[in-house]
Amino acid sequence: MRVTSALAVAALASLCGCKDQINLGLEKYYWSADFETGDLSQWSKLSTFEPLVGGPPSSTEAGPPNSFNGGQAKSTDAANLTIANTPVHSGNFAVRSAIYATGSVSFARLYRWGTLPQDAYYSVWMYIPTNYTIGSYWNLFEFQGRNDPADPASQVYLWSLDITRRSDGQLSWYVWDGLRSRQLNPAVSTVAPIGRWFRVEAFMHQATDNSGDVKFWVDSVFLLESSGVSTVVNDWLSWVVGGAAPNITEQPAEVFLDDAAILRLGPGK
Repeated sequence: MRVTSALAVAALASLCGCKDQINLGLEKYYWSADFETGDLSQWSKLSTFEPLVGGPPSSTEAGPPNSFNGGQAKSTDAANLTIANTPVHSGNFAVRSAIYATGSVSFARLYRWGTLPQDAYYSVWMYIPTNYTIGSYWNLFEFQGRNDPADPASQVYLWSLDITRRSDGQLSWYVWDGLRSRQLNPAVSTVAPIGRWFRVEAFMHQATDNSGDVKFWVDSVFLLESSGVSTVVNDWLSWVVGGAAPNITEQPAEVFLDDAAILRLGPGK
């Protein structure tokens, strides 16, 4: 998403007082959410991870335990995040992100932010119920940063996995590289699945120099990679899922989310 919303900044700034903590130790999951609590509380829990033992440590994992938390944000229109009973990928609950993109950016999104692992896989299952008429882009999965980690107003869009509408009416993926203001297209145009659950995954190696790497997969099929570049502006990172778009004809534009995770292994793990 290339438009900063003052409401999003204010909403995110108010979500830092989280009391619950999960110690994920050295399991394959740094964090996960399946929504089986029947609410969005898993997204605002404080998570910690410890230095990796028995493998090549990253700079982030070489010191004391690190932590990250998160929350949610919605635009001031009718955009909404709600718990849904159907469709679900597993269990009894998923999340419905619904936006009303009628000329300005509408968004309903879930966030995990803070000192995220320097190397990690990010995974979420999605369900798009219909073939929407997208005017420009529909962002569903994103990495954001901050020029000043303590200042939500210094938001930077790093890597955005977007959907656009092709001339044949099908929806296809591309990545917006916010640090270099450029669109990255897969070598082969990849159509977004409609009416079924599919998995979106990314790998991020955080680096402020040209040693960074980011990769994307859809249903464990490789989409594209950008390597040998800076991927972040500092060690503060936010992972974002849920809809954000300025102009979609059908209202509301819905995407359902389930079984999200930040992992040591991937894709498909």
